[in-house]
Amino acid sequence: MYKFFKNRSKYISNQNFLILASLLIAVVSSAAAIFLKWLIHTVEGFSQNTQFIELQYKNIFFPAIGILLSLIFVRYIMRLPILEKGLASIIYKVNYKHGDIEGHHTYAHLITSALTVGFGGSVGVEAPIALTGSALGSNVAKRLFVSQQEKNLLLACGAAAGISAIFNCPVAAVIFSFEVILSRATVSAFIPLMIASATAALINGLFYQGQLIQFQSHGWNLSAIPWYIVLGVLAGLLSAYTIQMIYHLEHRFGNTKLKINKALTQGGIVGVLILFFPMLYGEGYSIINTILAGDIDKYLQNIKIGQTISYDALFLLMILLTLLLKPVAAAFTVSSGGNGGVFAPSLFNGALLGLLLSRAINLSGISHLNELNFVICGMAGVLSGVLSAPLTGIFMIAEVSGGYSMFIPLMLVSALSFFVTRFIEPNSIYTKRLAAQGLLNNHNKENELLKSFSVRCILETDFQVIQPEQSLREALVKLSQSRRNLFPVVTRSQKLVGILTLDDLKQHLFKPEAYDRIKVKDLMQALPEEVELDQSLIDVKAIFEAHPDMWNIPVTHENKYAGFISKSSFLNKYKDLMQDLLEHESR
Repeated sequence: MYKFFKNRSKYISNQNFLILASLLIAVVSSAAAIFLKWLIHTVEGFSQNTQFIELQYKNIFFPAIGILLSLIFVRYIMRLPILEKGLASIIYKVNYKHGDIEGHHTYAHLITSALTVGFGGSVGVEAPIALTGSALGSNVAKRLFVSQQEKNLLLACGAAAGISAIFNCPVAAVIFSFEVILSRATVSAFIPLMIASATAALINGLFYQGQLIQFQSHGWNLSAIPWYIVLGVLAGLLSAYTIQMIYHLEHRFGNTKLKINKALTQGGIVGVLILFFPMLYGEGYSIINTILAGDIDKYLQNIKIGQTISYDALFLLMILLTLLLKPVAAAFTVSSGGNGGVFAPSLFNGALLGLLLSRAINLSGISHLNELNFVICGMAGVLSGVLSAPLTGIFMIAEVSGGYSMFIPLMLVSALSFFVTRFIEPNSIYTKRLAAQGLLNNHNKENELLKSFSVRCILETDFQVIQPEQSLREALVKLSQSRRNLFPVVTRSQKLVGILTLDDLKQHLFKPEAYDRIKVKDLMQALPEEVELDQSLIDVKAIFEAHPDMWNIPVTHENKYAGFISKSSFLNKYKDLMQDLLEHESR
C-alpha cells in the first residue's frame, strides 16, 4: 500500500485520486456525525429520564455536570493540558501549520461536545463535528502523500461532510468550507468538496429523516421589505454584540488550566441563567421548532411568565433578555471547560430576534408581518454576521428550512447583517482570537499575497536532465549543451533523485581516464529541500529564509521532476508583488 500511494500517478490521475479520498473522508466524517447525534440523544435521555434526581429544577444542575465530565475526560482520561476548541484552530492550522491536526481531535470533540450539549450546555455541536471532520481529513491526507494544497482541501472535505451530515445541507456545507476554512481555492476544489458533502448527506439520510429545523415557507410580501431592512441592521448589531461578548468572556474567564472549581463555578452560572430563562437550556433547536410550529406562546404560558404585568409586554421582555443572555451562557459553557460552537446559539438568537421584531410591529398595529418568515430571516442574518459568511447563512437556512421561496429576504437580511457587523467588528467569531494574538495583523498582508501565487508562476525548466546511471563523459556532454551550472538527476520514470553542480564536476575535469568509470550517482548531491508545483510562494520564502546559502529549489509534481525555482526569480516576483501592494494601499 505504501508503494501504491507513493507512486499512485502511475495508476490513477491526481483528480480522480482526490475524489476517491474525499469519498473516504466523507464516509468516516458522516459516521462520526451520526455517532455524535446518537451519543447526544443517549446522554439527553439519561439526564432527562434519570430517577435519582427528583428536584423540580434539576435542569439547572445538569450543565455543570456535563462541563465537569467533559473537563475530567480531557484532563484525566486523555491527559491533555487543554483541548483546542472552535474553528479558529482549524483556520490557524490551515494557514500556519500546513493543515496538520493532531490525531486526538478525531474523537475528543465527539465525547466532550456530547457531554456538554447532552447535559444542557448552551452551545451547539456544529463546530466540534467540523473540527472532527477536519482532523479526519488531515490525518487521512498525511497517509496519502498529497501536497500541502491537497491536504488543506481534504481537511475542508472533512469539515464539509460533518456540517452536511449534521444539518443535511450539502450545498451550504461546501460554501461554508470556502467562506470560513479555505481562504483560497481553485474551481477544481469544488468537485471533491461537493462529492464529500453530498455523500455525507446521503449517508445521514439513511439514519435520520427530515430536517433539523422544521418549516414550510408560504412566500413573502413586498410591503414587508422595509422591515426586513430593519431586521438586517438589528441582526448586524446583535452579531457584533455576540462576537464581542463571547470573546471577552472567554478571554477573561477561560479555564485554561482545567480547574475543577472553575468549571463548577461557571457551570453554576449557566445553571442560574437557565433557572430564570429556561429557553437557554441546550442547543436551542427545540425552541426554534416550537416557534416555527406556532407554539411559542403556549410554551411561555406553561412556564408562567405572565403574572403581574400584561402577557404581551412580558413576552417581549422575556425574548429580549433571553437573546441578550444567550451569548453569555454560551461563553461560560465553553470557557469553563465545556465544548461547543456558536452555530446553534446564532440560529437561536436569530430566531428570537425575528420573532421579537415582528411581534412588536404586529402588537403596535403599524403593520402586519408574517412572524415565521422573520424568524427564518433572522436566523440567516445573525449566522451571517457572527460567522462573517453571508452565503453560508443564506444557503444553510434555505436548505434546512426549505425556504427557497424566501431567497430575496434572506439575501437582503444576510447582506445587511454582514456589512453592519463588519463595520462594528472587523473580525468573525473565529478570527477575532487570531487577530488578538497578532496572527491577522498588517504584516501578514505580504504573506497572504504570497499565498495567492503558486510555484508555477516562477518555474524555470531550461535545465539539462541527467540520469544517475550515466557516466561522467555523458554528463560533460550535457554540460557543454547547457547555459546552467546546475543539473537535475532524474530516473527513467522522471523521479528527481538528486542534483549535480558544476563544482561537483570541476574536480574531475582533468581526469579523462575516469570519464567512463565515474557515474553521475557517485557525484550527485542529495536534495536539500524541494517544493510541489502547486505550493504557494510563502513556502518558497520560508525555505530561502531557512537556507540563506541556497540559490535554487527543485520542484516536483506528482512525484515527478518539474523544474527549479531560483532565488533571483523569486526575489524579482516578490519585489513586483510588494510594489503592487504598496500602490494598492496608497490609493
